[in-house]
Formats: sequence, C-alpha cells, structure tokens
Amino acid sequence: MKKIAVYVRKSKITETGKSIEVQKEKCIALARARFDVAESEILIYEDEGKSGFYADRPKYKLMLKDIEENKISAVICYKIDRISRRTIDLLNLVQQMEQKGIVFVSVSDRELDTSSRTGKIMIALLSAIAEFERDIIAERITDNMYELAKEGRWLGGECPLGYSSKKETLFVSGRKTTINHLEPANDEQTAVRRLYKLFLQTNSYNATLTKLNNEGFKTKKGKEFTSIAVKNILLNPVYAVADSGIQNYFESLNVTVWAEDTDFDGIRGIMAYNKTEQTKEINQKSRTLDPTYTQRSLRREIKDWIVSVGKHKGIINGAEWIQAQNIMADISKNNSARPKEASRALLSGLVRCVVCNSRMFVRAESGRYNADGSMRFRYVCDVKYRKKGGCENSPNVKGFDLDNFVLGQICKISSEESFSELLKTTLKSYKKENEQHDIKKRLSKIENEIKNQIANLRSAPESIKQNIYADIEALNIEREKQQKRLDEMHSQDSRPGDIEKAKKIITDFPSLIKQVDYERKLQLFRRIIKYITVKDETVHIFLKGYSSSINR
Repeated sequence: MKKIAVYVRKSKITETGKSIEVQKEKCIALARARFDVAESEILIYEDEGKSGFYADRPKYKLMLKDIEENKISAVICYKIDRISRRTIDLLNLVQQMEQKGIVFVSVSDRELDTSSRTGKIMIALLSAIAEFERDIIAERITDNMYELAKEGRWLGGECPLGYSSKKETLFVSGRKTTINHLEPANDEQTAVRRLYKLFLQTNSYNATLTKLNNEGFKTKKGKEFTSIAVKNILLNPVYAVADSGIQNYFESLNVTVWAEDTDFDGIRGIMAYNKTEQTKEINQKSRTLDPTYTQRSLRREIKDWIVSVGKHKGIINGAEWIQAQNIMADISKNNSARPKEASRALLSGLVRCVVCNSRMFVRAESGRYNADGSMRFRYVCDVKYRKKGGCENSPNVKGFDLDNFVLGQICKISSEESFSELLKTTLKSYKKENEQHDIKKRLSKIENEIKNQIANLRSAPESIKQNIYADIEALNIEREKQQKRLDEMHSQDSRPGDIEKAKKIITDFPSLIKQVDYERKLQLFRRIIKYITVKDETVHIFLKGYSSSINR
C-alpha cells in the first residue's frame, strides 16, 4: 500500500523560519485531514541543517528513491522552498511526480497542490521566488562576513598550525555575545617558524618538507608534512605580522583592506577572509530522481580577498612572508607541469587520461633507452600514479613514440590546405562564442524580467495577476530552453586576435622546431596545443582553436 510522504527541512543558512517540529505537526495534520490516513501510513523525511539549493540531501534522496519505486501516493511539505530553492529542480520533480500520479501539496502556500492547473502555475512562480530569496540570503551572509572581518574575528573552521581558537564572552549594550579569536600554540609555532626559515633558504617545497620531517615536526593533525601542507602554510597570511610593508603589498594588489593605518602596528597578525569558494557542481550523469554533485573548493585570486588585522600576534615578519609569496610565484611560473629533464619529454601535462580526463605526466623507465640514446618514458595518469582510486585501467602511453608522432602531425598542419581549414574552424569557433555571449545576455535579461514581474505581483490588481503568472511561466520555459542550448555548446577558446598569432606559430613551426633548444620546444608546444588524448590506435590532437583526430 502506498503511503503519504511528509518532507521537512531546516536550512543551515538561516536560523529564521519554522522549526522542524512545527513543520511536521502542520504537515501531518494536513495529511490526516486531506487523505484520511493513520499516522502509521505517513512517512517522515527530515533533513536538518541542509541547504535547499542542492538536491543531494540524504532524506530527500531517500524520498526520491521511494517515489521512483512507487511507494508514495502524495508528497506534503510545509512550504515549497522546503523541497527546493532551485526552480529547475523543483519543476523537474513535479513533472516526475505528475507522471506517476503523485500529488504534491504545500501547507502554507494556500494548500497549493498539483492537481489543478492554477497550482502548477503557482508552483513555477513560488519556486522562482524561493530561488530569488536564497540569493538574497547568501548576499546577507556575505555582508555579515564583511562586518565581522572589520573586527578581525576568527570565523571558525580548522585552526591553522600554530594557533588554537578561544571563545570570549562580551556584553554589548547590555546583551551577552561571544566572539572567537586565535591564540598561540607555542610548540606548533616553532614548526611554523622553522618551515619559513627552511623555505627561504632552499626555495624548494621538497627540501623544506624533507628537513621538517627529519627533524620530527608534525602538521596540525600529527602527520608528516607534504608539499601541499607546506604550500598552504606559506600561502596563509595569518602568520604575517601586520606592518606597513604588508599593508602596502596588499594595497598594491588591489586587495580590500578593512583596517586603519594604526592597526598595522608590527605586532598583531593578518586575518584574510573570502580566500576560498566552496561550490557544488551537478554531475553530468545526475538524474532528477538521483541527484549527484561534485564538491569543489576553489582558491580565489588574492585581489578577491578581504584583509583585516586580527587579535592574535603574528609569527613571520611582513617582508619574509612577501618574499615567500614571490618565491612561490617563480616556482609556479617555471615548473608548471614541467617534465623530467632526463627524458626530454615534450608533452608532459598536455596529454589527458581517456578514463578520468586527468593530466598525464612523465614516468621514466629506469635503465632503458631509445635508439638515439634518450631515456625511455611513458605518460601515466596522475590519479593512477598516486593511487587515488578510480583509474586503475588507464593505459600508459609510450612517450617517445607519441612525442614524435605529434611533432610530425603539427608540421603537416603548416601546409596551406591544412592551415586554411584551421582558420575556417577557428572562425567558426569564434562565431559560436558570439552566439554563447548572446544567449548569456538573454538569460540575464530573462532573470531580470522574472524578478520584475514578481515585484509587480505585490501591487497588481487581481484582474491582471493571472496574466503575470502566465508571463512568468513563459519566461521560465524560455529560460530552460536557452540554458539547454548553452549547455550543448562547447567553447573552443579562440578569439579573432589569436588567429594571426596561431598562423605565425604554426606556419613557422617546422623551421623553428629544428633550431630551438629543449626549453623553447616546450614553450612552442604549449602555445599551440590545448591537450591530447590517446585511445587505442587513435591520437586526438586539440590545438588552441582547432581539433583533429588522427589515426596512428
């Protein structure tokens, strides 16, 4: 026998709104009155502290599974934004439920349900409002973060090596409040000072971590140092003393600095906010009834940071911290995806794994050499090499053979006929980019029109509200079509100004490659090759602005 589903959710974004228990009480009461069922026939799906913008909530996914298996005859929620704050997700779910004959009922939205035509229109409207409200809430959170940044507070999370978090109780205007700030962990600070000293001496991540580990130093979690751990500590400005030098450094990079000149006293440390962005991207294989996402943490550019002066004491003087940043920038510039010198490989980092799309790097075959005396090597998937899982079946690629094959094919492209086709394809790609730009402009315009119509509803007379609902529904349909078209298009990263550059590089390539040294060859390849994939006996060479599949 099918049961009635009650879904309740409390957002982690805000503490306002109805509690879980109130939502359950209202929904259960409606289920009994509307469907005349006993409490044993009601299934409760409860997600506490989950954002409504993403559909991969544990109990929500369980409900979707039960919907797919036809265990449910109706879904009741307190308000439709409890189900989702993303318009397209909600509309897709409603469509799936409609196909299975499942009724969707909202308690507070005038007992809105999908059994009527008016209900369907209202769901489209209210879901758009819910998504708009979510954006407003997110903006308020960002504004609050800026205000807290002015005070130099520690906003929580894992404390950096060298510090612990301390909660302090204050009374402001007679009201009790608490703030967190960092205070020193002396033993750990010794490790931080040693790390900076070693890095400034060696200019090397590996040399630094090797000496740290040999000397018995540990990370915050009590583990040995890795290159990533060393980089993260070097990049973190929390260790830098707030002096005039570091103030000028941030201001020269157009970083927002929320502190007075007098705050840079040469004692306290720097606090930086908005350094990373946590995103969740929907996977290509995600389905309405089985939503899946990939969590990503992206490091924002330094110009997007918000810098303040904290309550804690700094460990590293400003000049040394800046020196470390400059050294890291040089390392990144010179050694990005750099192959081993001994192998003389030309395509390291340009070859992509056909299984997981990760970059493939050089792995030398020790003691084995080619006929010309060069060392043998293979291109190996980085995920497979580091045993991160999921790519055990990735084929290794013979490096010497692939390098020479790709070199020969690019030389052939310099012929007039091949290059004419390259320019034609590049121009076509540029035309596609213009089309993408137009679609994005239209999508932005649609969003504004929907928001304007929602605003109009507040003051519109009843006689024209139905027309506004219809207009919003039409705009939502157009938005979905435009977004689908945009998703289907693939950018080729070309511009009109790039065409002449590409022409000169490719036409001169055969003569240049014979004259230049190894380092220059690497630069030439990286200027014209976007990436390469190898599957069975087929090599796919993707040039910047052009792609071709070549049978080897």
